Amino acid sequence: MATFDIPGDDDALRSALEDVNLPTLLMVLTQFAGDDRWLSDRYKPDPIMVPEGELFPDDTGNYSDEVAVEIRDAALGLIRTLRDEGAELPQAPSKERMQQMMEFSTAESVDADFCSMLLEETRFVDRDESWKKLLRQVSEEKRRDFQVIVVGAGMSGICTGIKLKEAGISFTILEKNDAVGGTWYENTYPDCGVDTPNHFYSYSFERNPNWSGYFSKRDELHSYFEHCVDKYGLRENISLSSEVRKMRLLSATGRWEVTVADSNGDESTLSANAVVSAVGQLNRPVVPEFPGLDEFEGEAFHSARWRHDVSLAGKRVGVIGTGCSAVQLVPKTADVASHLTVFQRTPHWIAPNKDYYRPVEPGLLWALNHLPLYAEWHRARMIFSFMDRNWGAVPADPDWEQPETAMNQANNDLREGLVSYISEQLGDKQALMDVCVPDFPVFGKRLIVDNNWYQAMARDDVSLTDSSIVRFTSTGIETADGTSHEFDAVIFATGFNTNRFLWPMEVVGTSGTSLDARWGNYPQAYKGILVPDYPNMFCLYGPNTNIVHGGSIIYNTECQVNYVMQCLSLMLSRDSSTLEIPQAAADEYNEEVQSISETLAWGHPGVQSWYKNSEGKVVNNSPFSNLEYWARTHDVEPNRYLMQ
Repeated sequence: MATFDIPGDDDALRSALEDVNLPTLLMVLTQFAGDDRWLSDRYKPDPIMVPEGELFPDDTGNYSDEVAVEIRDAALGLIRTLRDEGAELPQAPSKERMQQMMEFSTAESVDADFCSMLLEETRFVDRDESWKKLLRQVSEEKRRDFQVIVVGAGMSGICTGIKLKEAGISFTILEKNDAVGGTWYENTYPDCGVDTPNHFYSYSFERNPNWSGYFSKRDELHSYFEHCVDKYGLRENISLSSEVRKMRLLSATGRWEVTVADSNGDESTLSANAVVSAVGQLNRPVVPEFPGLDEFEGEAFHSARWRHDVSLAGKRVGVIGTGCSAVQLVPKTADVASHLTVFQRTPHWIAPNKDYYRPVEPGLLWALNHLPLYAEWHRARMIFSFMDRNWGAVPADPDWEQPETAMNQANNDLREGLVSYISEQLGDKQALMDVCVPDFPVFGKRLIVDNNWYQAMARDDVSLTDSSIVRFTSTGIETADGTSHEFDAVIFATGFNTNRFLWPMEVVGTSGTSLDARWGNYPQAYKGILVPDYPNMFCLYGPNTNIVHGGSIIYNTECQVNYVMQCLSLMLSRDSSTLEIPQAAADEYNEEVQSISETLAWGHPGVQSWYKNSEGKVVNNSPFSNLEYWARTHDVEPNRYLMQ
């Protein structure tokens, strides 16, 4: 008999239950009951619906008041029993039971493989068992003697470190910054935050029940990763202010020689059996080489290197760019500037979300912390609602009659809804419609969550121009339409060096060829992880692993880390010094990637983005749904690798 820490008297419990999601609560009742009494038609929720023009669904179930009261009363009875008497914690559902419960909860058919994935994401099933079973054949001493170097202490590096520590494999994480957190350490611009629901943007094995908002901001996100580092005891394995300059494979031993520079520029050399690149894609800011930039006498800085010592209050401010960072920082910056001008190359699709600034209700916080099994079903239903629901709008329909602006009927429906939303938000500034509506299909670029961007564009103290920048002057910017814009400060929201993966590290493989030279303008990796000629090197968030249509990059990273851990465990169990993907296998995989990518929204010929190289090949984005990528990275392939 298990006991449960459930605080609150009956009145407090009733109050908390007013805030919880009823279809999710039904799953808790069903799992504790162990039968189908709650899966009858009386309690069946309405299907999850996405309001017109929105990306994010309504999953409340739309129950009548009578049925809602009945569900909450039953939940109160269960909670009283758990609080006062205790109970046996139910067994995890089987895949078949998970499918039955999810189909009832969502009022939709749910793929069996999707349910297998959900069992892992909820931790009803231990995903790590795939590599743990291999490591049971390996002594603790052998694991300790195996050395791994992880480059980067952001989200991916921290995830890798946690799993390596659990496996008993020796490792060091090298981080160029003076703190952990990666992008959530480096980016501190106003309103910086995540565009994935927080309860999905967290490790499956370290859910955070205390997010203050549905889309939390930078400080809370950075604190989460600091917490993970401390909880899992990674501090002793992390070397801060340690920038990797070079990694070179020593063919004679199959080990990697890693050259590291400290904060003073002094170099030292480390050695490892394997290296894991966790450097990310969005950490080397790009400032275009505008003519005359050196002549500008005002303040100028990149959004990812925000100057908190520069006050923008009452200043004339220019922002170059309209991507995610710009969309987030512009409204708050406009609130303090005397006038703000936005320079746009191409507009983005920006979708409404009623939860963007909404705090998490007290009752939901209580349930996530104290109601057994609620957090698991909350995560499962959130993943179902947010992850691949929009995938149908991504592939091209060859019979679609308007291929220039939409991929298919679903894509076009979403487009029409978003256009209506833009018009509504601009109010009496309808003249901006031609500037604000993209000419490419929805999902050609990542759909940005609206934080009052269009309302900011409609302000009298904000100007939006799509006239190209000709030059900087000492006082501002001249554009192609002949306008001279005077500024006190200019902010570059101009993105990052995304296509030069692992740059500026020099990475030298078996043949003596640098990875930068090998890849050139066309980076490729098997499953985004393995590269021929570079054995025992694993990339996280590598080529063709970025996601656009929905989901969480943490989810994708966990898929990749699971695959890497299986590869390392396979090496140890077979006493192999090297593991390498053959060139033929990598070529076959990447030919498939490109073939599929050409048919997807982000491969559309009308889309110009950082997703593509100069030849128009998609090199950043995954061509697969999130579920498909999970399946493709789920199991190690012992007979596919070259191992010695």
